[in-house]
Amino acid sequence: MLTDDSMLIPGRALRIDRARLAGYQGLQQIQINDRSLIQGIQPMHQAAPIYHQTVIDLAGDWLSLGGVDLQINGALGLAFPDLQPRHLPKLQKISQFLWDQGVDAFLPTLVTSDLANIHQALAVLDGYQPPDGYPSAQIWGAHLEGPCLNPDKRGAHAAEFCCP
Repeated sequence: MLTDDSMLIPGRALRIDRARLAGYQGLQQIQINDRSLIQGIQPMHQAAPIYHQTVIDLAGDWLSLGGVDLQINGALGLAFPDLQPRHLPKLQKISQFLWDQGVDAFLPTLVTSDLANIHQALAVLDGYQPPDGYPSAQIWGAHLEGPCLNPDKRGAHAAEFCCP
């Protein structure tokens, strides 16, 4: 995973050499512009050298997109059903932490709890702004794990918080 801060410098172009990519034959060179957008992908045997740019040589290793975590209950000591406006800086740190672990996007999971807690957490998620100046995982929505569950099949969900 490419998370070495010394190589990822905002405002600076990056070139990744000898990378294997799904859907491509052989080794590829990937050009990333100074806005961290992929500018081009080409086979190594056709790649022209480009100077004054950071180069990462993957030596034939695979490079892939980050993952999407569809269900994460919390991180860094914060459970998402407990979200309050004062937790927005912590939510930004969680987004950065997940990015560093290879997660491009995630759905914070709100487990069955008091409806007021669920509403509060959803309001905080709605007001979330990604941190400036550092890549972070995006929040694509919320995973509501309840509260409308079959009472006979609620598993570990507290019965007093289940709704019809």
